[in-house]
Parts: sequence; C-alpha cells; structure tokens
Amino acid sequence: MPILEQNKGLSIEPLALAVETSGRVGSVAIGFGTYLSEEKPFSGNMRHSVELFDTVIELLKKIKKKPPQIEQIYISAGPGSFTGVRIAVTLAKTMALANNLKIVAVNTMDALAENVPVNTNNTDFARIKRIAVIIDAKRGQFFTAVFEKQKDHWQKIGSDFLTRPSEFIHDYGNKPIWLLGEGLLYYADKFRTENIKILDQKYWPATAANIYKLGSKSAEQGKFTDAETLTPLYLRRTEAEENWEKKNEL
Repeated sequence: MPILEQNKGLSIEPLALAVETSGRVGSVAIGFGTYLSEEKPFSGNMRHSVELFDTVIELLKKIKKKPPQIEQIYISAGPGSFTGVRIAVTLAKTMALANNLKIVAVNTMDALAENVPVNTNNTDFARIKRIAVIIDAKRGQFFTAVFEKQKDHWQKIGSDFLTRPSEFIHDYGNKPIWLLGEGLLYYADKFRTENIKILDQKYWPATAANIYKLGSKSAEQGKFTDAETLTPLYLRRTEAEENWEKKNEL
C-alpha cells in the first residue's frame, strides 16, 4: 500500500501507532497526526506475538521516539483471528493504562475495503462498483461486509454479517461484485460465479497503513474508544466459549 509522506510544514503531533494483527500477516505503522511515516510488516505468517513489540520499538527508534511519547494507538479490532484481535486489544489497553494514550478501534472490514482504489485511472478498478470482504470464521462460515462505490469512498451496505458461500451467491450474485480478504485463501472457488469475481491475492490482507488512515480520521473527529470498555469485535463467540456453554447445558 502507498505510504503518505510526513508533511514537515505541519505540526508533527500527536505521535500515533497503528497495529494490524487480525490477519495472517501482521504489521505496524507509525506517524504524526494524519501523516503516516512508515509501515513494517512482520516477517511471516502468524508472527504477531513474537514480533509485535520489537517492531514497535524499531519504528520508534527510526524517528528517535520512545513508547511513553506515543499519544494515540489505532488497532484493528476485528472481526478476524480471535487470537490476533485479542493481541491488539490487550496492547491498546495496556498502553492506555500505562501512558494515558487514546485508542481508536478500527473495524477490520472497513480497513480491508481501503485496499481497493476508488479514485483511479486504472480501468480495471474503474469498473468495480461493488466489493465484499471475506474473512474465514471457521466451520464453513465467513465474516462478510459489502460495500458500494461512492464518489470518493466505499460505503458499507448494512452491518457485518456471517454467511456461507451458497448463501452469499444467492443474496449477492445477481450482479457484478468483486471479493477480497484472506477468507478466500482456500475457498475462492466456492464463491466464484459469472458475476462474482476474485481480486488479486495482493489485495486480500489488512494493513497497518489502512488502520492508520482510518484511525487518524476518527481521531481528528474525536472518536476514541474507552480503554475499559474496549473489547474485540466478534460476530460470534469463540469455539471454546460455545463448547463450554454446550457442555454446561447437558
């Protein structure tokens, strides 16, 4: 994803951190206000817990800052990997309690939609009017969100929802729509029809750059999340929680 250059002619405050750990390949971004300085992905899949803190420190050192100087943190709050989302939420809560920084919880679906350019001269993208984000929710279900192109942004149609490929095809396969998201990794062919197209795999992962983009916009509007009430955004309970309830119903 393209990185916004820091505008040295403007105030460089507040120092902000963005964390994306909801997908397979996590990343961290850092910047000042609405200006993103740098983004760094982890070295491989599912390296979130191993590389998160070292990556944050590395990016801070590059701009000669220290963790207590971070004033805002933007996180991918879900839906997505239960473990990954919890890592980001725990980090944000811990930093907020330690340094009194402000939190913005970004919806992962909204961040993923940002992967698809809206204003572009690229004819391949210019013809795309609808997209859907697909994230694997396990047991044959998928976290899904549908967006329609507006003049300068993607507008989410309704709320995030759980669906199955056959249900999605029935509900949204009547006219052209393009899909992205890591839920397609093993299941793209289950969704593909004459009207349902699959975007190139490079557009599937969520990025810290897009978390930063949306998080900084919310921060400008004063839309922060309280650390005490911050919870991962799940569309359903974890498998362990569901199994526990079933066991206790017997």
